[in-house]
Amino acid sequence: MKSWLLERVFPFVLNCTYYLMPSSWLTKWRNYTSGSGKNTSSSVEPEVLDPVIDALKCEQHSRLLESPPDLMNKRGMLIQKSSSTDALTIITENDWISFCEEWGGNKEKGIMAIIESSDVAESNLGGCEEDMPRCKDHPSSQDEASNDPEIRQPVIRTTPEICEDCIGERKSHELAKKLNYFNEDISVSLVRGKEAPRSILEASSATSETDRRASKRSRKTSYGTSVNLKVSGSTSLYRLKMMIWELLGVVKENQILHKGSMIIDQESATLADLSIFPGDKLWVQDSEIHEHRDIADEIADQKANAQDPEKGFRGTLLTTTTKSPAV
Repeated sequence: MKSWLLERVFPFVLNCTYYLMPSSWLTKWRNYTSGSGKNTSSSVEPEVLDPVIDALKCEQHSRLLESPPDLMNKRGMLIQKSSSTDALTIITENDWISFCEEWGGNKEKGIMAIIESSDVAESNLGGCEEDMPRCKDHPSSQDEASNDPEIRQPVIRTTPEICEDCIGERKSHELAKKLNYFNEDISVSLVRGKEAPRSILEASSATSETDRRASKRSRKTSYGTSVNLKVSGSTSLYRLKMMIWELLGVVKENQILHKGSMIIDQESATLADLSIFPGDKLWVQDSEIHEHRDIADEIADQKANAQDPEKGFRGTLLTTTTKSPAV
């Protein structure tokens, strides 16, 4: 297992059996094992392995609650794609056995993983644990992964299988939590011309970091003017368009608002309904179809409608003076 102290990345071989471990547990183990002197006493000892592995499986279906990490081909080597957000890390079968012996794990309860090419994975959808070939030794060569020109997107097949239902439900809760925000920053850029530059399309398609302070003041860019706005998940698209009108001078009816390449419409919808997150970068075009008018006229109309809500129903039964019974 010394390879895990010295090498955080090692090449994989297709059709070999590996195991998945919680990345957080491995980090804790690495810090504890590599500590020396005073650092050893201050390092937190990793938990017993058996309940840690059990926690990776859902109680309802006994399936895997986390998706396996992504793989990448780097200079002919098939390796795990480095990401700080990966919940799981791939280890060799020998390392898994050693972990079980030293940290109270059950060898038979491990999360097995086999790396296959996409076409092989499709033909093995009905396979079972016994079908999975095993490599007893740490692979010293990656010829299988690099010599086949057809291998572009290898697939990790796990036993137990991934629980799509539970993962989907958890992601739905996480998404709802992210969209329940208040007084956060987004930016809107006014783009002149028929097409947005590639740089702003890419920025608009990705969610930006939200931990930086942003000024509401507009600023000039190479493609137009950009402003930062304070919004909430409950902010309506109508309200956002009014803010854009006020700061960028584009009449509400002329605004063609985009997130990436997608046009955002439906003025009654909220930003949460439209999956607009804190830090998002939107861009707007001016269709110039409608004549420019003062935003004060729109605000005055709003106030008039708010003061006389029955104005549009005069002459109909909806204006009856009959009192409704108390509820």
